[in-house]
Amino acid sequence: MNHHVKIENSLPDVELSKFVKEFVYLTIDSSEKQSIVAIDDGCYDFMFYKEKKANLFFGKANSAKINHQIFTVHQASPPLKYNFGKRLSFFTIKVQPWANSYFFPNHFKNPIVPLSLIYGNKIDKIQELLFECATFKEKVQLAKRFIREILPKTNEHLELIKRVCQDIYRKHGMVTVQELADKYRLNRQFLNKIFYQLVNYTIKRFIIIVRIMNLAKFKINHAHLSLTEVALEFGYYDQAHFNYDFKRISGVTPTFFFKNLPPFFIRHKKN
Repeated sequence: MNHHVKIENSLPDVELSKFVKEFVYLTIDSSEKQSIVAIDDGCYDFMFYKEKKANLFFGKANSAKINHQIFTVHQASPPLKYNFGKRLSFFTIKVQPWANSYFFPNHFKNPIVPLSLIYGNKIDKIQELLFECATFKEKVQLAKRFIREILPKTNEHLELIKRVCQDIYRKHGMVTVQELADKYRLNRQFLNKIFYQLVNYTIKRFIIIVRIMNLAKFKINHAHLSLTEVALEFGYYDQAHFNYDFKRISGVTPTFFFKNLPPFFIRHKKN
């Protein structure tokens, strides 16, 4: 089977990084139809898909047709798997988690949310121009102009949850909800309520996502270490607990995930 994968990514400038995490462009050319397994990283995406038709499989036996070229995925339980044709051209603007609900309001019931429902003709025009761009750099510049036009105004709750998320990232997910509540001198229930309103995840689930994502990135850059050794590095002293958390986030076992590394995840491998 002929199979070519190309992935390009770029981080935003300091000012834009307050709301945007990353720009990514993935292309796949294959002689056969393809599937991609995705892992939830807690950050919503503006997804621009050139070829349009695909299917998303999620949870134990759920599926949804992707009939839109611009969409995001909302509250779809793992495992997530995209089935598409022989070619894929996919550009994504990944937002910071504390901006999830601003860019993607949490009132949709379907897992595939067409972004024209939120952004109208403006985003349709971006889609059209995006795949006319000759280079990845041009695509990123276009995406930056679009995002700058719709940036949120900061407020007390947004700044609070931004600091909470940054604390979780700094700790690599090895922190408890109670420790965060104590640090900010807030009632645990109140903190979780505000967090969910902005991030679209509970704090506890987001903590596990960050922990598992950091563990997975560490593992692909330390291939000589066993899964047991990597689990211990991230505070999992019980293998069953580690397997449970990993499958809860990715929908698959650690062994399966690392043997079938998703193309999007390859960008985390350092040279």
